[in-house]
Amino acid sequence: MPGGKVTSAKDVQLSEPKSPFEKIKAVNADRAWLSSKTGNTISYLSECGGPGDMSLQAIENESLSAMNKLQTVSSETLIYNGREARQSISKGELDGVPVQMALLIFKKNGCTYTMTYGGLQKQFPMELNDFEKFKVDFKAP
Repeated sequence: MPGGKVTSAKDVQLSEPKSPFEKIKAVNADRAWLSSKTGNTISYLSECGGPGDMSLQAIENESLSAMNKLQTVSSETLIYNGREARQSISKGELDGVPVQMALLIFKKNGCTYTMTYGGLQKQFPMELNDFEKFKVDFKAP
C-alpha cells in the first residue's frame, strides 16, 4: 500500500558475491558485501509500500546525493527482471576522496530495488565483473 510502512521485499533470489567479498551488516541495505582486497562494496536495498511514487531518475539522484563533484560516466534505461530499469555509473568525491559508483534501480510488484556497487575510483574497475554477475543472478519476486 502506498503511504504505508516501508518493508523489505521477501523471497528475493540471489547468488552472494564470491571471495574476496564477505557479508557485512549495513544500515542502508538489505544485504551488503565488502571486498577484503579492494574495499569495494556490493549491496541491494528493497523498499516496499513506501510513500509516493518516485521516478527511477529521482531515486538515482537521491542515491548519489552524498557525492560532491558528481559526474555521470554512463546512464541508460533498459529492461531488467521484466521491468523498466535505470542503470548508471557515476563518479565524484566523498569527503574529498575520489569514488565511483554503479547503480541499477527498478520497481516490481510495489517494491523499489536499488542495487549498488561502489568504491575508490582507482579500485572500481577491478571487481565490476562481480557486480555484473550479481545482477544476472538477482531475481525480484
